[in-house]
Amino acid sequence: MKKSAFVLILMTFTMVPTTQAAFPKGPLDPVKVGTWTLSVGCGPGTHPFGNGIGFGPAEKVVYEAGLWDLGPGVITLGGETAFSFFSHNFNNDWKERWANFFLGARGAYHYGWDVEGLDTYAGLPLGIGFSYYTHDDHPGNHGSTPVFPYFGIFFGGSYYFNKYFGINGEVGFNVTYANIGVIFRID
Repeated sequence: MKKSAFVLILMTFTMVPTTQAAFPKGPLDPVKVGTWTLSVGCGPGTHPFGNGIGFGPAEKVVYEAGLWDLGPGVITLGGETAFSFFSHNFNNDWKERWANFFLGARGAYHYGWDVEGLDTYAGLPLGIGFSYYTHDDHPGNHGSTPVFPYFGIFFGGSYYFNKYFGINGEVGFNVTYANIGVIFRID
């Protein structure tokens, strides 16, 4: 634990001088027309089916491209893919498991608030989901594989330490309730 804390502190202190040397006035405006971003995050996944009991981790990869200026912000379009897994044991005789895969499109409105390196956004995803569901009861094993549409809403923010790298967080109801990760800007 002490070693992890030391590494985190060391990374923090080395990152600040690097950012200041690369961008004396701060990182550039993160999202504008022509900007491409790729983010990877993880967090608690949503339950597309089932009883909502249990915790399931989810991993999500998002790609977006800045396409249109709209007022002081930018509209982006892109795609997302995600995977989540849930498991719950009611007792020795009954277990449920869900493995979910999502693939969809998303659109968002990004606004920087005149803060160097900060990007905030809100948007809507729309796609298709696949869920492999199994449950064990005393007589045997049962399963199904439903296919379903998914949609939701999300609110997020990113902070770029330099022109190409930052941290990202998102909340809402989509593939995850909340997720945190890293974001890369691709020019």
